[in-house]
This record gives sequence, C-alpha cells and structure tokens, in this order.
Amino acid sequence: MPSAVRQDDSLQDESGQDERRKDEGRKGDAGRDAAAARARRYRQALAPVLAAITGEAGATPEGIAASLTRRGVPKPRGGRVWTPPDVRRLLSRLAVETTS
Repeated sequence: MPSAVRQDDSLQDESGQDERRKDEGRKGDAGRDAAAARARRYRQALAPVLAAITGEAGATPEGIAASLTRRGVPKPRGGRVWTPPDVRRLLSRLAVETTS
C-alpha cells in the first residue's frame, strides 16, 4: 500500500479502533442532544399554559387534553388533537424535570 494512502498507525489503540472516534462520543449524540433540548424547551414553554388549564378545566388528563385541543395548541411534532396519554406523558416528564 502506498504510504500516502496508508492509515497513520499512531491514531489506533491496541484494539485497532481510531482514538479520535472515542473522544467524539457515539455517532448521533449531537442530534439526540439537540432533540432532547428542543423537547425540554417545548415542555417548559407549555408549563404556564398547563397551569392555567389545570385551574379552569380540572386536573384530569382528559380535561387538559380537551382544553389543549380546543385552544389549538400544537403537539410537539405538530399534531392537533391531544389525547389523555399525551397529557400524562407530558405531565410526568415535567414532574421529573422540576424535581431534578
């Protein structure tokens, strides 16, 4: 193999893996981290709306879902109809974030 094409052996560890790849983290981490941050911002922005709805519609997921749908609040991925499981998931994730 010509020396210009040969891989630099000093960048490989004893298992043959490229040292540079270990330092960069797993492939796709940046995208996952960005999506998680976007979801966190969405939930935090929706928290005051949820607090207001809980006061007027009651604290049931069914009432909150109906109110969010009536108000036209888009779901995180753009859906228009909120369901009680959507609200339960949202509330549980907000609860985890506020206790952390």
